[in-house]
Amino acid sequence: MVPRPATDRQTHAHPSGRLGSLTLVNAAVRLSSRTMADLPPPSFPNVLIVDDVEANLVALEALLGSMSCNLVRARSGNEALRELLKREFAVILLDVQMPEMDGYEMARHARSNPATSDVPIIFLTAMHETEDTLLQGYGSGAVDILFKPVSAIILRSKVQIFLDLYAMRRRLADQIATTERTLVELQTSRDELEQRHVALAEAQKDQRELTAFIVHDLKNPLTVVNMGLELARGEIPASQPELADTINEAAVAAARLRTMIEDLLTISRMEEATFPLQREQLSVTKLLRSVIQSFVRRAEERGIVLSQPPEMNIELKGDRTLLQRVFENILDNAFRYTPARGRIDVMIRKVTMPAAQSNGLEIDVSNDGPPIPEPERGRIFEKFRRGLENAATSGNAGLGLYFCKRAVEAHGGDIDVVQTTEWPTQFRISLPM
Repeated sequence: MVPRPATDRQTHAHPSGRLGSLTLVNAAVRLSSRTMADLPPPSFPNVLIVDDVEANLVALEALLGSMSCNLVRARSGNEALRELLKREFAVILLDVQMPEMDGYEMARHARSNPATSDVPIIFLTAMHETEDTLLQGYGSGAVDILFKPVSAIILRSKVQIFLDLYAMRRRLADQIATTERTLVELQTSRDELEQRHVALAEAQKDQRELTAFIVHDLKNPLTVVNMGLELARGEIPASQPELADTINEAAVAAARLRTMIEDLLTISRMEEATFPLQREQLSVTKLLRSVIQSFVRRAEERGIVLSQPPEMNIELKGDRTLLQRVFENILDNAFRYTPARGRIDVMIRKVTMPAAQSNGLEIDVSNDGPPIPEPERGRIFEKFRRGLENAATSGNAGLGLYFCKRAVEAHGGDIDVVQTTEWPTQFRISLPM
């Protein structure tokens, strides 16, 4: 064994507070004043102190013992490498001149192992500060070299820096781990949502097919009922007005049922992404007046004043069948909730669409029936939504207004219900031209 220079085995305390190294006795006295409660908990970062001289280890423990870290001893390079494999370290304080394996060799071994390559190393040496010493120290992987006698303040400051860096790395690693777990959970949730979406899409497809099947089977017997009612109307003698009223009410109910059946079929098709609009250039005024004309007899029977919009040349490119049924649904809704001898007013006007800054039109269908409560106005267009009792949609089956909304929106428009000073209930249809 090659004897070490005496300069690297100093064990006395420097008068200026520098660590040549403290004597074993003085260091032991300082350590004995610490109780178990003073020892840092295991959750604190570890600091590896490596020196083959017991007095130097004790001196370092005395100097660093009050810091928030766990001090782990090693009496040789081999022992230090074993400790590195057992736990994580924030920093290594490594003596240079040791028997069998010196500090330079131990540092190179630590750097060559991926598990320990990022642990910072500070050399502590009593060798002379020369360019060769610095090059050899930094070349073996040290981040800093302190020459004895070492200032206690400087050593503690440097160790604290690496303790803080270690804490920052741990927090960052914890955040990354948490983020990765969150990403895994999100991916799992996404996969579950996709599976539910596929299942829901299949259930909706089955529902639409079942609806189409049922509605198709309903249309034929309903056609027979309508034909029978029309035939009965023509055979009722004038001496039986009550029977005529009953037949008329049945005809109106049958017509409403036919509309509901057609709405079901159309809604089922409109909810398909590929639903095509059969657009054509049409006169909205003429279409609206023709729909109003079909309600004239119903208005006369109940003494309702039904006003038509004036003749105007307003055209748009739209689906005639869909728009006709929208107007029919809105007017039917108005008739159902307008009292006898009430009023229904239909107006049409050109406007500028605020969203697209383009020309458009608005159709107002107003009646003096009971108003729709404000909380219900945004919900009456929902599918299968029924209005509150005694409100203007309380008898709604929940399809007509939903159909109107889908059809109007398919044309790029909007439908809403408002209340004005003149009209308790007013449906407003906005369509681009």
